[in-house]
Amino acid sequence: MVAWCYVKVHKHGKDTVVALCDEHLLGKELEGGGFKLRISYEFYGGSRIPIEQLWEYVDKATVVNAFGEGVVSELAKRIPVVKFAAVTIDGVPHVQILLK
Repeated sequence: MVAWCYVKVHKHGKDTVVALCDEHLLGKELEGGGFKLRISYEFYGGSRIPIEQLWEYVDKATVVNAFGEGVVSELAKRIPVVKFAAVTIDGVPHVQILLK
């Protein structure tokens, strides 16, 4: 069974920000630490891809913003420190990575 995620690329000056989220999280609202946040269509809702293909985008990124067990686990396969850097918000793993 193929797991799916959403990926959207944002360009800001010299930075390429890649936003990733597990498919089922798009549009969800999370609460934790006294705040609410939405995994919005505007920021995360780009292309729907198999999780294994996220590397096509991450390899070109300077910043990665990722939500979900699937995408965080996939990132940890090549970037082991992700396992320790991820935080959990409302039961959902989240990590931000600065690259290059």
